[in-house]
Amino acid sequence: MASALAALFFSCAETPPSAARKQDTRFDIPGYFKAEIARLNQSLPTVNKTVVKDSLSESKTLKISNWTDELASFSTVDLNKPAYSGLLKKDSTANKIVYTATDPKIDISKVEITFTSENKPKAFVIERTIKNSLYQTKEVLKYQADSAYSLNKSQSVLLLGDRQYQIESAFVH
Repeated sequence: MASALAALFFSCAETPPSAARKQDTRFDIPGYFKAEIARLNQSLPTVNKTVVKDSLSESKTLKISNWTDELASFSTVDLNKPAYSGLLKKDSTANKIVYTATDPKIDISKVEITFTSENKPKAFVIERTIKNSLYQTKEVLKYQADSAYSLNKSQSVLLLGDRQYQIESAFVH
């Protein structure tokens, strides 16, 4: 009788959360950019940077002093957020992983990561869409390690109209 009660007790116990739902761990974009920011803050490379807002453009060659701010748009993209659980479809080949949203309500539309033959990330393309009752924003972020990065943003704001922003930066070697 005691063994029957023990079996009944243990069969009713909660399954540990890790065993109940094994979460598919996706590529750690914030971790990658944290390391990249540390590396760039150390080496302080020179970049040719062009900023375009609507039809106005300005270009400069400069050393970025704060890579945390410079790459903030990239480092905040976290595919492992619980809110994305079950909402990103993964497709991969030998040197590329593509995550595509299965629900248009989340802010990530698509993330494409290309790897070198040594399996190191070499390029990112991140597409985001943010919608609410006041505005809609579409962003395309691109990063190529030691080569270039860009941010293209279009924003439609209720009562204020449409805005276009573009930042393109290339590392000077």
